[in-house]
Amino acid sequence: MDKVFIRGLKVDAVIGVYDWEKQVRQPLIFDLEMAWDIRLAAATDDLMHALNYQAVTEFIERFVREQHFQLLESLLERLAEALRKEFGMPWLGIQVEKPAVVPQARAVGLYIERGDQPAGDKR
Repeated sequence: MDKVFIRGLKVDAVIGVYDWEKQVRQPLIFDLEMAWDIRLAAATDDLMHALNYQAVTEFIERFVREQHFQLLESLLERLAEALRKEFGMPWLGIQVEKPAVVPQARAVGLYIERGDQPAGDKR
């Protein structure tokens, strides 16, 4: 199985457990790997058979801006579920970073994988 990826997607979100966090938008940075068989798209040169990364990007931006979560865990779990359902991807790995929230670190965040991981590609 092939992978389509998006790296460094920045989306502003209302997320956090503290009162001040619920009043401001904070940047989140997403990296995604999505399993997709690209052979039909390559053979036909037709976007209809590809995993459209622009559509995925717009879906993520809309989802994050319209939802309000306290925890990155909740956001990432719901987003992964929504992406797999919307685009029919068999597997995805998704990471989110919340920069500059812990003074001692450049960023904090999570990485999750959902679905059936492509054969021969164990992390």
